[in-house]
Amino acid sequence: MQMLTAGRVPSASDWLLIDVGNTFLKWGRYAAIRRLGHDETPFDSTEKSNTNTNTNTNTNTNTNADSTSITPQVYRTALEHCIVQGRVLLAEIPILAIDWREQVRPAMIVISSVAGTRVRNPLLRALEVWSDAPSPRWISSLDEECGVHNRYRNPGQLGSDRWAALIGARALVGSQAALVVVCGTATTMDLLDNEGNFEGGSIMPGLGLMQRSLHERTAALPDASGEYLQYPRQTVDAIASGCLHAQAGAVERVFRQYKDEHPKLICVLSGGAARMLSPRLEIAHRLVDNLVLEGLFHIARQMSAKQTMANSNARG
Repeated sequence: MQMLTAGRVPSASDWLLIDVGNTFLKWGRYAAIRRLGHDETPFDSTEKSNTNTNTNTNTNTNTNADSTSITPQVYRTALEHCIVQGRVLLAEIPILAIDWREQVRPAMIVISSVAGTRVRNPLLRALEVWSDAPSPRWISSLDEECGVHNRYRNPGQLGSDRWAALIGARALVGSQAALVVVCGTATTMDLLDNEGNFEGGSIMPGLGLMQRSLHERTAALPDASGEYLQYPRQTVDAIASGCLHAQAGAVERVFRQYKDEHPKLICVLSGGAARMLSPRLEIAHRLVDNLVLEGLFHIARQMSAKQTMANSNARG
Protein backbone atom coordinates (compact mmCIF):
# COMPACT_ATOMS: atom_id res chain seq x y z
CA MET A 1 0.00 0.00 0.00
CA GLN A 2 1.20 3.51 -0.81
CA MET A 3 -0.22 6.80 0.41
CA LEU A 4 -0.15 9.20 -2.51
CA THR A 5 -1.60 12.39 -1.06
CA ALA A 6 -0.22 13.70 2.22
CA GLY A 7 -2.81 14.26 4.90
CA ARG A 8 -5.62 12.38 3.15
CA VAL A 9 -7.27 9.17 4.23
CA PRO A 10 -10.06 7.17 2.56
CA SER A 11 -13.59 8.42 3.25
CA ALA A 12 -17.07 6.96 2.77
CA SER A 13 -17.58 9.04 -0.40
CA ASP A 14 -14.57 7.53 -2.23
CA TRP A 15 -14.53 5.06 -5.08
CA LEU A 16 -12.66 1.75 -4.92
CA LEU A 17 -11.37 0.82 -8.38
CA ILE A 18 -9.94 -2.64 -9.08
CA ASP A 19 -8.01 -3.93 -12.11
CA VAL A 20 -7.68 -7.73 -12.10
CA GLY A 21 -5.15 -8.84 -14.69
CA ASN A 22 -3.71 -12.24 -15.53
CA THR A 23 -0.93 -11.97 -12.93
CA PHE A 24 -1.65 -9.05 -10.57
CA LEU A 25 -4.59 -7.27 -9.02
CA LYS A 26 -4.14 -3.49 -8.85
CA TRP A 27 -6.47 -1.30 -6.82
CA GLY A 28 -6.90 2.28 -5.69
CA ARG A 29 -9.16 4.52 -3.61
CA TYR A 30 -10.13 7.72 -5.42
CA ALA A 31 -11.88 10.90 -4.31
CA ALA A 32 -15.33 10.99 -5.89
CA ILE A 33 -16.24 13.37 -8.71
CA ARG A 34 -19.92 14.01 -9.13
CA ARG A 35 -19.94 15.81 -12.48
CA LEU A 36 -17.59 17.76 -14.68
CA GLY A 37 -17.68 21.49 -14.11
CA HIS A 38 -18.23 21.21 -10.34
CA ASP A 39 -15.47 18.92 -9.12
CA GLU A 40 -12.82 19.17 -11.84
CA THR A 41 -11.80 21.45 -14.68
CA PRO A 42 -9.86 20.97 -17.89
CA PHE A 43 -6.14 21.66 -17.75
CA ASP A 44 -3.32 22.07 -20.23
CA SER A 45 -1.46 18.76 -20.09
CA THR A 46 1.81 20.44 -21.01
CA GLU A 47 1.92 21.59 -17.38
CA LYS A 48 2.08 17.93 -16.35
CA SER A 49 4.64 16.73 -18.89
CA ASN A 50 7.83 15.35 -17.36
CA THR A 51 10.78 13.90 -19.22
CA ASN A 52 12.30 11.95 -16.33
CA THR A 53 11.43 8.40 -15.34
CA ASN A 54 10.75 8.88 -11.63
CA THR A 55 8.41 6.07 -10.64
CA ASN A 56 6.44 8.42 -8.39
CA THR A 57 5.08 10.36 -11.35
CA ASN A 58 1.97 9.23 -13.14
CA THR A 59 2.81 10.35 -16.65
CA ASN A 60 6.06 11.06 -18.48
CA THR A 61 6.57 12.17 -22.05
CA ASN A 62 9.47 10.68 -24.01
CA THR A 63 10.33 12.36 -27.30
CA ASN A 64 13.36 10.40 -28.43
CA ALA A 65 12.35 10.80 -32.04
CA ASP A 66 9.62 12.86 -33.71
CA SER A 67 8.30 15.14 -30.95
CA THR A 68 4.51 15.26 -30.62
CA SER A 69 2.73 17.42 -28.07
CA ILE A 70 -0.23 16.17 -26.09
CA THR A 71 -3.51 17.82 -27.07
CA PRO A 72 -4.37 20.64 -24.63
CA GLN A 73 -7.63 20.76 -22.67
CA VAL A 74 -7.69 17.19 -21.47
CA TYR A 75 -8.91 16.38 -17.97
CA ARG A 76 -6.98 15.88 -14.77
CA THR A 77 -5.52 12.42 -14.34
CA ALA A 78 -6.92 9.87 -11.92
CA LEU A 79 -3.71 10.03 -9.90
CA GLU A 80 -4.58 13.57 -8.81
CA HIS A 81 -7.66 12.12 -7.10
CA CYS A 82 -5.97 8.95 -5.80
CA ILE A 83 -5.72 8.55 -2.03
CA VAL A 84 -4.14 5.13 -1.69
CA GLN A 85 -3.34 2.25 -4.04
CA GLY A 86 -1.81 -1.21 -3.96
CA ARG A 87 -0.97 -4.35 -5.92
CA VAL A 88 -0.99 -8.07 -5.09
CA LEU A 89 -0.49 -11.31 -6.97
CA LEU A 90 -3.75 -13.10 -7.73
CA ALA A 91 -2.85 -15.81 -5.21
CA GLU A 92 -2.55 -13.09 -2.56
CA ILE A 93 -6.05 -11.64 -3.02
CA PRO A 94 -7.24 -12.89 0.43
CA ILE A 95 -4.71 -10.64 2.20
CA LEU A 96 -6.44 -7.57 0.75
CA ALA A 97 -8.97 -7.92 3.55
CA ILE A 98 -6.23 -6.95 6.01
CA ASP A 99 -5.55 -3.64 4.24
CA TRP A 100 -9.18 -2.87 3.47
CA ARG A 101 -10.35 -3.63 7.01
CA GLU A 102 -8.56 -0.48 8.17
CA GLN A 103 -10.52 1.71 5.71
CA VAL A 104 -14.12 2.93 5.75
CA ARG A 105 -16.35 1.38 3.12
CA PRO A 106 -16.28 3.06 -0.32
CA ALA A 107 -19.32 4.65 -1.95
CA MET A 108 -18.77 2.74 -5.20
CA ILE A 109 -16.75 -0.31 -6.29
CA VAL A 110 -15.88 -0.68 -9.98
CA ILE A 111 -13.97 -3.74 -11.25
CA SER A 112 -12.33 -4.79 -14.50
CA SER A 113 -11.31 -8.44 -14.56
CA VAL A 114 -9.77 -10.60 -17.28
CA ALA A 115 -8.72 -13.39 -14.92
CA GLY A 116 -11.86 -15.49 -15.28
CA THR A 117 -14.02 -16.92 -12.53
CA ARG A 118 -11.15 -18.29 -10.46
CA VAL A 119 -10.54 -14.95 -8.73
CA ARG A 120 -14.14 -13.79 -8.41
CA ASN A 121 -14.97 -15.59 -5.17
CA PRO A 122 -11.72 -14.70 -3.34
CA LEU A 123 -12.22 -11.06 -4.34
CA LEU A 124 -15.85 -11.01 -3.23
CA ARG A 125 -14.82 -12.50 0.12
CA ALA A 126 -12.18 -9.81 0.55
CA LEU A 127 -14.82 -7.16 -0.12
CA GLU A 128 -16.98 -8.61 2.67
CA VAL A 129 -14.85 -6.69 5.20
CA TRP A 130 -17.49 -3.97 4.70
CA SER A 131 -20.86 -5.43 5.66
CA ASP A 132 -22.68 -2.45 4.15
CA ALA A 133 -20.54 -2.09 1.02
CA PRO A 134 -22.32 -1.38 -2.29
CA SER A 135 -22.51 -4.21 -4.80
CA PRO A 136 -19.45 -4.17 -7.07
CA ARG A 137 -19.94 -3.11 -10.67
CA TRP A 138 -18.07 -5.42 -13.06
CA ILE A 139 -17.46 -3.57 -16.29
CA SER A 140 -17.56 -5.00 -19.78
CA SER A 141 -16.89 -3.47 -23.18
CA LEU A 142 -19.77 -1.51 -24.68
CA ASP A 143 -20.57 -0.02 -28.08
CA GLU A 144 -19.77 3.44 -26.67
CA GLU A 145 -18.69 4.83 -23.33
CA CYS A 146 -16.93 7.96 -22.08
CA GLY A 147 -16.42 9.24 -25.61
CA VAL A 148 -14.87 6.03 -26.97
CA HIS A 149 -16.62 4.13 -29.77
CA ASN A 150 -15.97 0.39 -30.04
CA ARG A 151 -15.53 -0.88 -33.58
CA TYR A 152 -14.83 -4.50 -32.69
CA ARG A 153 -17.02 -6.85 -34.78
CA ASN A 154 -18.48 -8.07 -31.50
CA PRO A 155 -17.91 -5.21 -29.05
CA GLY A 156 -18.52 -7.41 -26.02
CA GLN A 157 -15.55 -9.64 -26.92
CA LEU A 158 -13.05 -6.86 -26.32
CA GLY A 159 -11.33 -7.39 -22.96
CA SER A 160 -12.52 -5.05 -20.22
CA ASP A 161 -8.91 -4.09 -19.49
CA ARG A 162 -8.31 -2.97 -23.07
CA TRP A 163 -11.61 -1.07 -23.03
CA ALA A 164 -10.74 0.73 -19.79
CA ALA A 165 -7.24 1.52 -21.11
CA LEU A 166 -8.74 3.07 -24.25
CA ILE A 167 -11.06 5.21 -22.13
CA GLY A 168 -8.14 6.25 -19.92
CA ALA A 169 -6.06 7.20 -22.95
CA ARG A 170 -8.91 9.22 -24.44
CA ALA A 171 -9.24 11.17 -21.20
CA LEU A 172 -5.50 11.89 -21.16
CA VAL A 173 -4.90 12.91 -24.78
CA GLY A 174 -8.27 14.35 -25.72
CA SER A 175 -8.88 14.59 -29.45
CA GLN A 176 -5.42 13.34 -30.44
CA ALA A 177 -5.01 9.95 -32.12
CA ALA A 178 -3.17 7.47 -29.92
CA LEU A 179 -1.60 4.03 -30.13
CA VAL A 180 -2.52 2.59 -26.73
CA VAL A 181 0.10 0.04 -25.66
CA VAL A 182 -0.31 -1.95 -22.44
CA CYS A 183 2.61 -4.23 -21.53
CA GLY A 184 1.40 -6.95 -19.21
CA THR A 185 1.26 -10.74 -19.47
CA ALA A 186 0.30 -9.92 -23.04
CA THR A 187 1.25 -6.74 -24.90
CA THR A 188 -1.72 -5.05 -26.57
CA MET A 189 -1.45 -2.31 -29.22
CA ASP A 190 -4.77 -0.57 -29.92
CA LEU A 191 -5.47 2.38 -32.22
CA LEU A 192 -7.71 5.20 -31.00
CA ASP A 193 -8.38 7.84 -33.65
CA ASN A 194 -8.87 11.54 -32.99
CA GLU A 195 -12.65 11.14 -32.90
CA GLY A 196 -12.50 8.51 -30.17
CA ASN A 197 -13.05 5.50 -32.43
CA PHE A 198 -11.26 2.30 -31.44
CA GLU A 199 -10.26 1.07 -34.88
CA GLY A 200 -8.71 -2.25 -33.85
CA GLY A 201 -5.53 -3.60 -32.36
CA SER A 202 -2.98 -6.37 -31.98
CA ILE A 203 -2.02 -8.76 -29.18
CA MET A 204 1.38 -10.41 -28.72
CA PRO A 205 3.07 -12.28 -25.85
CA GLY A 206 4.30 -9.92 -23.17
CA LEU A 207 7.94 -9.43 -22.23
CA GLY A 208 7.93 -11.87 -19.31
CA LEU A 209 5.97 -14.48 -21.26
CA MET A 210 8.46 -14.29 -24.13
CA GLN A 211 11.36 -14.86 -21.76
CA ARG A 212 9.68 -17.75 -19.91
CA SER A 213 8.68 -19.49 -23.13
CA LEU A 214 12.32 -19.64 -24.24
CA HIS A 215 13.23 -21.41 -21.02
CA GLU A 216 10.22 -23.73 -21.06
CA ARG A 217 10.48 -24.69 -24.75
CA THR A 218 14.24 -25.21 -24.96
CA ALA A 219 16.59 -27.61 -23.22
CA ALA A 220 19.44 -25.30 -22.32
CA LEU A 221 18.26 -21.69 -22.07
CA PRO A 222 18.17 -20.54 -18.43
CA ASP A 223 15.24 -19.17 -16.43
CA ALA A 224 17.12 -16.22 -14.95
CA SER A 225 16.95 -12.45 -15.14
CA GLY A 226 19.26 -10.67 -17.53
CA GLU A 227 19.63 -7.05 -18.54
CA TYR A 228 19.41 -5.19 -21.81
CA LEU A 229 22.81 -4.56 -23.36
CA GLN A 230 23.83 -3.29 -26.75
CA TYR A 231 26.29 -6.19 -27.06
CA PRO A 232 25.11 -9.06 -24.82
CA ARG A 233 27.91 -11.48 -23.95
CA GLN A 234 26.05 -13.97 -21.80
CA THR A 235 22.88 -15.92 -22.47
CA VAL A 236 20.62 -14.32 -19.86
CA ASP A 237 21.44 -10.87 -21.24
CA ALA A 238 20.97 -12.09 -24.80
CA ILE A 239 17.45 -13.27 -23.91
CA ALA A 240 16.54 -10.04 -22.10
CA SER A 241 17.91 -7.90 -24.93
CA GLY A 242 16.33 -9.95 -27.69
CA CYS A 243 12.88 -9.90 -26.10
CA LEU A 244 13.05 -6.14 -25.52
CA HIS A 245 14.09 -5.66 -29.15
CA ALA A 246 11.08 -7.74 -30.21
CA GLN A 247 8.66 -5.71 -28.06
CA ALA A 248 10.08 -2.36 -29.13
CA GLY A 249 10.25 -3.38 -32.77
CA ALA A 250 6.62 -4.48 -32.83
CA VAL A 251 5.39 -1.29 -31.16
CA GLU A 252 7.43 0.94 -33.47
CA ARG A 253 6.33 -0.97 -36.59
CA VAL A 254 2.63 -0.66 -35.69
CA PHE A 255 3.10 2.99 -34.71
CA ARG A 256 4.69 3.90 -38.04
CA GLN A 257 2.04 1.93 -39.93
CA TYR A 258 -0.75 3.96 -38.32
CA LYS A 259 1.12 7.28 -38.40
CA ASP A 260 0.70 7.53 -42.17
CA GLU A 261 -3.05 7.98 -41.63
CA HIS A 262 -2.72 9.87 -38.32
CA PRO A 263 0.24 12.31 -38.59
CA LYS A 264 -0.13 13.57 -34.99
CA LEU A 265 -0.29 10.07 -33.53
CA ILE A 266 1.26 9.56 -30.09
CA CYS A 267 1.92 6.31 -28.23
CA VAL A 268 0.45 5.99 -24.73
CA LEU A 269 2.43 3.31 -22.88
CA SER A 270 1.42 1.51 -19.69
CA GLY A 271 1.62 -1.85 -17.91
CA GLY A 272 4.07 -3.70 -15.70
CA ALA A 273 6.83 -3.91 -18.33
CA ALA A 274 6.33 -0.38 -19.68
CA ARG A 275 9.24 1.15 -17.76
CA MET A 276 11.62 -1.43 -19.19
CA LEU A 277 10.32 -0.88 -22.71
CA SER A 278 10.16 2.92 -22.62
CA PRO A 279 13.94 3.60 -22.90
CA ARG A 280 14.15 1.29 -25.91
CA LEU A 281 11.46 3.08 -27.95
CA GLU A 282 12.47 5.59 -30.61
CA ILE A 283 8.98 7.06 -31.07
CA ALA A 284 7.16 9.82 -29.19
CA HIS A 285 5.36 8.25 -26.27
CA ARG A 286 3.75 9.06 -22.95
CA LEU A 287 4.29 6.74 -20.00
CA VAL A 288 1.30 6.21 -17.68
CA ASP A 289 1.53 4.20 -14.46
CA ASN A 290 -1.82 2.38 -14.69
CA LEU A 291 -3.97 3.19 -17.69
CA VAL A 292 -6.66 0.68 -16.75
CA LEU A 293 -7.27 2.36 -13.38
CA GLU A 294 -7.25 5.69 -15.22
CA GLY A 295 -10.05 4.42 -17.44
CA LEU A 296 -11.97 2.92 -14.51
CA PHE A 297 -11.84 6.33 -12.82
CA HIS A 298 -13.59 7.97 -15.79
CA ILE A 299 -16.08 5.10 -16.06
CA ALA A 300 -16.88 5.53 -12.36
CA ARG A 301 -17.27 9.27 -12.89
CA GLN A 302 -19.84 8.66 -15.63
CA MET A 303 -21.68 6.08 -13.52
CA SER A 304 -21.80 8.50 -10.60
CA ALA A 305 -23.08 11.36 -12.77
CA LYS A 306 -25.86 9.16 -14.18
CA GLN A 307 -26.86 8.04 -10.68
CA THR A 308 -26.91 11.64 -9.44
CA MET A 309 -29.12 12.65 -12.36
CA ALA A 310 -31.45 9.68 -11.80
CA ASN A 311 -31.78 10.57 -8.10
CA SER A 312 -32.48 14.20 -8.99
CA ASN A 313 -35.16 13.21 -11.49
CA ALA A 314 -36.76 10.87 -8.96
CA ARG A 315 -37.00 13.70 -6.43
CA GLY A 316 -38.13 16.24 -8.98
